[in-house]
Amino acid sequence: MTYLTFIHHPLSSLAFIALILAFISLWIHKSPWLWGSFIAVSSIFGIMGKLIDFKIFVALALLCAAHLSLTTKLKGVSRLITILVAFFISIALMGHFFPGFHNWLIADKIQISKNAYPYTLYLNFDKPFIGFFPLALTIPLLSRMHIRSVVLKTIALTALGVIILMVLALYLHLVEIDLKLPGITPIWLIANLFLVTLPEEAFFRGFLQREISEYLNTKWAGPFSVIVVSLLFALLHFIFLRDFSYLSLTFIASLIYGSIYHMTRSIESSIFCHYLFNVVHFFCFTYPALK
Repeated sequence: MTYLTFIHHPLSSLAFIALILAFISLWIHKSPWLWGSFIAVSSIFGIMGKLIDFKIFVALALLCAAHLSLTTKLKGVSRLITILVAFFISIALMGHFFPGFHNWLIADKIQISKNAYPYTLYLNFDKPFIGFFPLALTIPLLSRMHIRSVVLKTIALTALGVIILMVLALYLHLVEIDLKLPGITPIWLIANLFLVTLPEEAFFRGFLQREISEYLNTKWAGPFSVIVVSLLFALLHFIFLRDFSYLSLTFIASLIYGSIYHMTRSIESSIFCHYLFNVVHFFCFTYPALK
């Protein structure tokens, strides 16, 4: 890949910059006027750059309406149906099933590590919204008052979780130690955080795990929600790499992310753990996985 592609496609670049700024704005000033403005600007550039067309707004409107409904005192069967609507729309966006999205191919089948599967990088415009609307509308974000109470716990749990995952990945022969600095690093770091890790954690932990736990409202609802969401997380990843060892690793990874979220009640904590694991994997081990 060459970074000149971002200069040659300025409208597409601006569309993703505005989308990323919409995510960042949630932690600066969580106002619908602010993040909504960034989404509008991103959409305009996306249409002009032919990343998207008007058909996408049907899916986004339905998803936004579902999450907006969950901010009300909706209970019982009505809330369950709304959760399921949001869930299935999100899964369709993750699977790129909705028409109107033309995701941007940045790197096609490049070899990052020796004896690894070739790696392809897309900048996806559809997947980020599975996490954006929950973050903007329903997930409590960490305030400055509560940072100190979760930082040390997050760092300790993350360090333990990342060590467990990397040792397990080596044991299962999914990776080997491979220290490197790929040319794709800058765009990968940005894309993985804002277009992969943030949306996944917001959807799986901040939305799905939290809603299951609160809906059941029993003593074991928390651990049960972690396990159920981890099974789903692993199965969805299994579609992309059909290997039982990989399935086991993703399941345990999700258990760790979900447990950290459950113990800290902070979506930022699970995002930090998930992203750090991805970064350590990218720089220090076979990427994306051994053949």
